[in-house]
Amino acid sequence: MGETTLTDPMSRRLVLADRTWFGHIVKGHPEVAMHRVLVENAVTRPDEIRFSRSDRDCRLYFGPGPRPSVRILVVANVVEGVVKTAHLCSRVSGGECEWSR
Repeated sequence: MGETTLTDPMSRRLVLADRTWFGHIVKGHPEVAMHRVLVENAVTRPDEIRFSRSDRDCRLYFGPGPRPSVRILVVANVVEGVVKTAHLCSRVSGGECEWSR
């Protein structure tokens, strides 16, 4: 697969590298292994983007998950332009809303 460059609704380009996908995301969150498309869609077509409370350079991207009560959360460093992690969650959390549908 290599690197996938994703563009969010604010025209920021974020790279999802295979080393991040396989070496961190799937390794640490195996429940998302079959949902790379949902992870990518959470960045390119999110329901909401929130500021991270722990890192001012990071944003939290929320998108639909594999089931109605589950969401995909993608954490990306928008300054470095990289996806850091992704996992399933049950609700939207984080800091202030930066963008919403």
